[in-house]
Amino acid sequence: MASSILFVGGCAPRSDFPSLARRPAEDVYAAARGPQPVPQPASAPQPGVSEGLPERLAALRAIAREAHASFVARQPAATRAVSAAAGAAKGTEAWSVASVAVAGLESARSRVGVPLADLDRLEVDASNRAADGAEADFKAVRETRAEVEALADQETQAIDSLLARLAG
Repeated sequence: MASSILFVGGCAPRSDFPSLARRPAEDVYAAARGPQPVPQPASAPQPGVSEGLPERLAALRAIAREAHASFVARQPAATRAVSAAAGAAKGTEAWSVASVAVAGLESARSRVGVPLADLDRLEVDASNRAADGAEADFKAVRETRAEVEALADQETQAIDSLLARLAG
């Protein structure tokens, strides 16, 4: 009985449903809008590099450089604090101030990790495209990643040096 009810719905006359044909009002609206201009790219794409990738890489470079500048600005204060704590025992005021200053540098270093994480994702995508023969994206991402990694390495070396001095 239930299956016969389902088949009854398919037997309705076609005149009970609205037509999907184009209506005159739709033609008037389309004519009033006129042809839509095709947007032009802001800059000519680099040969072989995906559209938008150079801009994305430039933005990630800028973020990394800004983070590095913040690190560099904090580094002298941390260096002075570690120098002032030279020979101080763990837990003393000078040692605590130096530890907090180094922790501030470590926090500043973590900001470079954000563009590195994005570059990791871009590198994976680009390496998949490189497997199909499109190597330009992969090379562009690797160059940017190397630049950002160099900044992160400089920061890590500076922090390691301060920690070694603090450990005395």
